[in-house]
Amino acid sequence: MTSSAKKIARLAEKSKTRTPRGIKLRGGLLFPSVIAIVLVLGSALIGYARQTIEDRSAADITNATYYLSFGVYVCDTWIDLPDTAVLDDLAEVREGAALVSGKPGVVEWQPQILSGQRRARVSAVLDLYALKLTETSLTFPASINDGAVLTEGSDACGGKGGSLFVDTWDVEGVDNERKTSIANLDSVRLDANGLAVALVFAPDGTEVPQPPAAGEVATLVNSGE
Repeated sequence: MTSSAKKIARLAEKSKTRTPRGIKLRGGLLFPSVIAIVLVLGSALIGYARQTIEDRSAADITNATYYLSFGVYVCDTWIDLPDTAVLDDLAEVREGAALVSGKPGVVEWQPQILSGQRRARVSAVLDLYALKLTETSLTFPASINDGAVLTEGSDACGGKGGSLFVDTWDVEGVDNERKTSIANLDSVRLDANGLAVALVFAPDGTEVPQPPAAGEVATLVNSGE
């Protein structure tokens, strides 16, 4: 073998055992750099998406109009309700809730406004009808049910007894079963579109259907009005 051939053979042998440090160094820096860039961009995109969702949700809530059906059930009868607020006996007209003209028992309300006043509760609806409610009595204004005053007791409803409670149905929600509240009745929360709310004075255990206006509200909600 010539000297040139021997040199080539030695170089080839060395190249097999030599560690490619330059290549390894460049590869080692490149991969972490790519990962770091991906993480930074991912965090930025997540932050942007969250901000966009929050902004859209806040705007939607601010501009939203919700509807609910309301009824007063006494013993075994629904009481006729007006479709305009009973202003004569109303302590104050609250912004954010109103009766829908031509649709008795239908209430429209703005969740953002009522929540801001801490009035996203049944009390906001009672105010529209000038109904005065305590834990044991219900007083109607003169223009509703002849201004009757109902007080809990065993002699009410023809001797069958009478108790006050509020039934609610989240008609458009996943859980639309009836929920009954027997205390702090004016503080029952309004928290969804399409609610059905019944203020009841009747014997304990009375099965009350949804208010007559529930179908009207379902139509309003589903039509997006």
